[in-house]
Amino acid sequence: MHDLVLTGGHLLDPANNTDGPAELGIREGRISEVGRVTTGARRTIEVAGHYVLPGIIDSHTHLSRHFGSAEGHRMVAATGVVTALDMAGEIEDLARDLAGGAGLNIAYLHPLVPGATLPSSAPTEEEVAGAVDRALTGGAIGVKLLGGHYPLTPEATAQVVEAAAVRRCYVAFHVGTTATGSDIRGLEEALDLAAGRPIHIAHVNSYCRGQVTGDPVAEARRALDLLAAHPSAVSESYLSIYNGTSARCLDGIPASAVTKTCLRLGGYEQTERGLEAAIRAGYARIHRQAAGEIVLASPADGIETWRALGTDAGISFPVNHIPSAILLATARRSGPLVGGSHVGGPFAINALSTDGGAIPRNFLVRHGLMLVQMGAWTLRDFVVKSSLNPARVLGIPTKGHLGVGADADVTVVDLEAGRARWSLARGRVVLAEGRVEGRGGILLVSPAGEGAARSRGLTHEVMHREGWR
Repeated sequence: MHDLVLTGGHLLDPANNTDGPAELGIREGRISEVGRVTTGARRTIEVAGHYVLPGIIDSHTHLSRHFGSAEGHRMVAATGVVTALDMAGEIEDLARDLAGGAGLNIAYLHPLVPGATLPSSAPTEEEVAGAVDRALTGGAIGVKLLGGHYPLTPEATAQVVEAAAVRRCYVAFHVGTTATGSDIRGLEEALDLAAGRPIHIAHVNSYCRGQVTGDPVAEARRALDLLAAHPSAVSESYLSIYNGTSARCLDGIPASAVTKTCLRLGGYEQTERGLEAAIRAGYARIHRQAAGEIVLASPADGIETWRALGTDAGISFPVNHIPSAILLATARRSGPLVGGSHVGGPFAINALSTDGGAIPRNFLVRHGLMLVQMGAWTLRDFVVKSSLNPARVLGIPTKGHLGVGADADVTVVDLEAGRARWSLARGRVVLAEGRVEGRGGILLVSPAGEGAARSRGLTHEVMHREGWR
């Protein structure tokens, strides 16, 4: 007896070369039968007219207090995403928020911030090693360098990448050090500092805004060339005009270097006074709570919220260049694939992401399907970029496909409407006819972090990563 059967849909699973009408049987959180289901089910869901896809994975979200909040769980789930990587997470935040979560699979990277999780921007090798070890035993699957916001020295940045490589744990980098910024020059430096070690370059389109050359498309092409020359790097990009950052100010100056850059791009002073002027003009949009989610506030509400929070609020700026973002999302590799099975498949940028979560730009499914409707790529391409590749990048062989024995992570989309209708995480309904019904969530941890999850009573699974390839 199956626990659940999805029937009437068109199943598209690139990993198993499945593309056609098929039923999907689910038992005990795993795919138990594909094709024509021959045994009974406790529950049947009719999805006629829709596409049944491997569960969507957003490999760049913010659900914890660093740029995020608890509202992000439902905001992500409402879009059809099933698995999310929190790119600056905290175990205490997730332990608190998962109880009221939306049923998602969540993994997180611990942020390395000078003056907070590291003693300074120039920590010693021992201090770096200790921070990485604490992150892993605390429940993270790796660490995040927030260089664009809170940079380390180039030397310390290289030490973090090396420490992660030694431990075979995940490391992601919002590029920038004390010597460079969050731009194309920072990307060049980041790949040089990685020196052939595995690294995840976060949101590539954020470094292609024309800050250096004045030509975002030329910078996007340069980014593609740089990544092609560094096969140990994986990457993702998103499709939103807005960039999210922090509006917190210290001594009259924005604390985040990214916020200063966004002000400069808009022609505003890189000060608290300049930030206030940008908010009043509607160029900068403060994040505020409304009806259980985070929205972009109007200028008047934004100023009130920002001041009420002592400036410690999220904020978004319309600084992303959409033509270059589309180029990066759809660009394909030139030349033959190594063994025909490179983790990126045919794509130059491995995955499509949002950098969303509690930042209101969770457009992975909406904009990804829009590119299908426009003919910029096929629905199969969308699945590769939003499910199969992210699963491979994260090293989770039981996700990203719908073969028998795989995790029963499923997203059902209405292609004509350009949205998700149903989603399942490990066989449990998260989204039902566009409504979030999921509760709680599953924390994905490394073997080193299992004790941290268990001690907090969290529902969890141990990820036995296959490595970077």
